[in-house]
Amino acid sequence: MRYKVVIADDELLIVKNLTQIIDWQGLDCEIIGTAHNGQEALEMMEIHQVDLLLTDISMPGITGIELLKKINSMHHKPIVILISGYNDFEYAIQGLKHNAWDYILKPIDYEELQTCIERAIDKLERQKLNEYEHEKYGIYELITTGEIDSQVINKQLSYFSMIVKTKTNNMESIILRNKGPYLNENTKLFVYKMSDEIVIVVVELANCLRDQINTISDHFAQHLLNEVPEKCVLAIGKAVDCLFDIKHSVHHAKELMKYENFISGNIITAERVKEEMKAKQSAADLMDEALTYIKDHFQKDLGMEQVAEQVGVSVSYFSLLFKQRTGITFLDYLTNLRIEYACLFLKNSDLKTYEIAEKVGYTDQRYFSQVFKKKMKKTPSEYRRLMNSKQK
Repeated sequence: MRYKVVIADDELLIVKNLTQIIDWQGLDCEIIGTAHNGQEALEMMEIHQVDLLLTDISMPGITGIELLKKINSMHHKPIVILISGYNDFEYAIQGLKHNAWDYILKPIDYEELQTCIERAIDKLERQKLNEYEHEKYGIYELITTGEIDSQVINKQLSYFSMIVKTKTNNMESIILRNKGPYLNENTKLFVYKMSDEIVIVVVELANCLRDQINTISDHFAQHLLNEVPEKCVLAIGKAVDCLFDIKHSVHHAKELMKYENFISGNIITAERVKEEMKAKQSAADLMDEALTYIKDHFQKDLGMEQVAEQVGVSVSYFSLLFKQRTGITFLDYLTNLRIEYACLFLKNSDLKTYEIAEKVGYTDQRYFSQVFKKKMKKTPSEYRRLMNSKQK
């Protein structure tokens, strides 16, 4: 339910009737508590952000009028409807003077009260829309210029941001329509279209534990991906504990979006970047070790299984990493390395062909010559003669 209601009256029957006769659910309201005196009602309003208070004027302790005076000093002021058995115009005037919304006499005409409540709900709708639009603009100024609107309150709630990159039209509407099952009715979304492809989303979470935010943001992002027909990438900024810090979350999301082409999947978080970059770094270190080992042992009978075992990974994973690192297969790389050294020996030594073959890892001279000719388009002897003629 959207609106929170407290009913305060020292007559138990009146409280019972007010809770049961009025169609609160149809009005999108929830009665969060009933009080039998003004003090109880005041305590409820200090704990909850109450939107609507129905209170008797004459109650023990704090009266309805005194309750109104205290409410006027609160930051979040509910709409107050006064109920009284005293047909006294002075009470009505006094209540209205202290900002009561309306005045209902006992015995209660419940149709009249329902109409009165409906008008109060209409006012709440307008108030919430105005507050939302004002807050939305204040957040926009905050995340674009860093300036803080003096009228915007630095609410101590949980926030996170998302940057959505997509060419999908009406992305703002898609986001606002698809909160999904992981964002409750108290969640606020502020959506800003920054360019043809970029939308910034600021999410305000009420009554949310800090360790729940990562799960909520991941599920929300995945839900949006499922609703978007075209390619979509989402970067989730870090969670913050107050509204004014949301600019740090947006900045963080922008930094994460820079990893768009380096991270697998369509949802980018700090954790995923850290994990995948660590994995990539680890893979780079493994390949450095493998290439060093190959250069130190290419003269011997060397196979991919031996090198993979040396660096501690499976042959299939090694083959994948090696191709990503060098652009060629292990066998092509080893052959190129051996032929490169063979060319150096042919050019700078008098070693015979079979001796050179052995020095670069071939036990069969004929096979070495075949491989050499295939790579260099010349036999070892032809290559040596060509190099010798160039040196003269």
